[in-house]
Amino acid sequence: MEAIPFSRFKEAFIRILENLEKHREELNDLDAPIGDSDHGESVCRAFARVKEAVEAFPEDQKDIGALFTAVGKTILFFGGAAMGPLYGTAFLDAGKVAQGKSSLTLPEFVEVFAAFVEGVRRRGKAEPGDKTMYDTLYPALLALKGACEAGKPLEEALEEAKKAARLGMESTKGMLAKRGRASRLGERSIGHIDPGAASSYFIIEAWFESLM
Repeated sequence: MEAIPFSRFKEAFIRILENLEKHREELNDLDAPIGDSDHGESVCRAFARVKEAVEAFPEDQKDIGALFTAVGKTILFFGGAAMGPLYGTAFLDAGKVAQGKSSLTLPEFVEVFAAFVEGVRRRGKAEPGDKTMYDTLYPALLALKGACEAGKPLEEALEEAKKAARLGMESTKGMLAKRGRASRLGERSIGHIDPGAASSYFIIEAWFESLM
C-alpha cells in the first residue's frame, strides 16, 4: 500500500500558502458582506507564519505528528481570534494521531484527517448546515472515508475528497449562518459563500494535491 512520506506533508504547507495568496482578494470580498473584509489577509498572514515554522523544522526530524503540532501552535499564536483556535486545535489534534510516523498510508491519513475535522467541530461547536468551514471539511472527510473503505487508490481518494470539499463550500451560499459574526445578519447571510468555508477549501485543495 502506497504511503505518503513526510516530505509531501512539509511541501503541502508551502503550497497551501501559495494557494491562499492566489485567492486572497477573493476571500476578502467574500468576507465583505458578513465580516470585516479581511479574512484573506488574516488567513494568509497566519499561513505565512506556518511556512516559516515549517522551514525552521529540524531537517533531521521526519515526524509528521511533530510537524503538525508545530503548525498548530503557530496558528494558535498568530491566527487571530476567530481562525486561530479552530485551525490550531485541528492541527494539534491531527498531530496527536500522527505522532511518531514518518509516513502515512491512506487509512492512517483518514484517521489523521478525521482528528483534524473533529478538532474544528469540537472547538467551533459546529454542525453540518451551520454555514461554517465545517461544511467544507465534513463532506471531504466522508468522501475520503468512503473512498478508502471502497479500496480506491490514494490519488483517487484524495481527488474525491477535494471535489466533496468544493461542493460543501459552494453549498454554504444557500445557508443561514448560525455561528460567528455572520449569524448576526440573520436572513441577510443567505446568498453568500462563507469565507471560512472558502479558505478551508483552498487549504484542502493545495494540501491534498500535494499528497497525490
